[in-house]
Amino acid sequence: MAQRYRIFGRSVSEGEELQQLLAQAYAQKSPVICECRKTTDLPLYISHRHNRYVLARWPGSGARHATACDHYEAPDFLTGMGQVRGSAVIDDETGGETSLKLGFPLSRGAARLAPSALTNDKPSVKTTGQKLSMRGLLHVLWDRAELTHWHPKMASKRSWFVVRRALMEAAATCRAKQEGLADLLFVPESFRLEEKEDIRARRRTGLARVYRSRDEMMVVVGEVKEIVSAHGAERIVLRHVGDMPFVMDPDMARRFHTRFAGELALWQAQGGQGDGKGHLVLAGSFSRRREGTFDLIEVALMPVTPEWLPYESSDERYLIGKAVTEKRRFVKGLRVNLDTDTPIASLVLKDTGEEACAIHIHDRDNEVTGSLEALLAGQGVVHRLWKEGEPLPGSASGMRRGGAQAAA
Repeated sequence: MAQRYRIFGRSVSEGEELQQLLAQAYAQKSPVICECRKTTDLPLYISHRHNRYVLARWPGSGARHATACDHYEAPDFLTGMGQVRGSAVIDDETGGETSLKLGFPLSRGAARLAPSALTNDKPSVKTTGQKLSMRGLLHVLWDRAELTHWHPKMASKRSWFVVRRALMEAAATCRAKQEGLADLLFVPESFRLEEKEDIRARRRTGLARVYRSRDEMMVVVGEVKEIVSAHGAERIVLRHVGDMPFVMDPDMARRFHTRFAGELALWQAQGGQGDGKGHLVLAGSFSRRREGTFDLIEVALMPVTPEWLPYESSDERYLIGKAVTEKRRFVKGLRVNLDTDTPIASLVLKDTGEEACAIHIHDRDNEVTGSLEALLAGQGVVHRLWKEGEPLPGSASGMRRGGAQAAA
């Protein structure tokens, strides 16, 4: 569908004229209406980021947009967002800002003089929606940056530069620990040799919080380049900041490899260490030592495809690859704080007609559990059980409606 908006009573499409009108509407606080549904007014809000005006849906309104609309979002009940919305993720519908409650510290007081051992991703945090684990924060950021969305026109255009810009724009609309999330977040800038010194200067400015005090922490999000042993400890080197390794002591390294054995295996299975077949994203809190090195404290890993779409199993990686190859439009579901035993929709296809189609990976030789049955009963989308070797639905015809399973 052609994306159109109503501004100052005029219907306009994307392009230079839209940017000019958005500048005026932003200055005058005039509403912008998405015209994806002719019978429903769906207001959007305008943000000004990196010298351009960006339209975003109001919190919680994504599922009301037409499935083919750029602002459509899968219903929260299909993913882990449903668990944290309103508790760990609190949207302000008047200003468009989001408050995040974090389940890990970003400063070390008297009770936290030494780094904790790896991660707070324990059942008490992981299975509740009251506060975000490190993985939960990473998933929420990825979701708000719309890096979970895919359109065929994005092929070969999603570089680290694009990913970083989207993450920083998403962080600019969030607050955590009574501060702007962008001030707590470090996302490495794409390295360019000709700008080496300028990049180092900007990096130092961005890291001012941890340079100011060894008790202060920040959160880094970056792509893992390599994990190497170093004098009894281990170093994680991120791309674009090869001179800024993050250190894990032997005890933390042991726990790291135990906790993230699955994610590391998936990364290695697709080549590892950046051969173009995929990436491994790290999110972690860190502090700075007196010697100038950086300690990792809380950590999460997330394997992503070459298109930077997250996955958590080889079946899901195959499903995403198939959808991308077939030039489908879809939204990737994320687990956020949910444990791995709780089912979610892996993909929500947006090109299946009036209703979106939620794809659930399931081996039909096994019994459908009660929790999966409850998920399949959700209204607002068509549900489809899928396993490797089967085609993806091309339209809504032939699929069961909410409340029933798809035929084998």
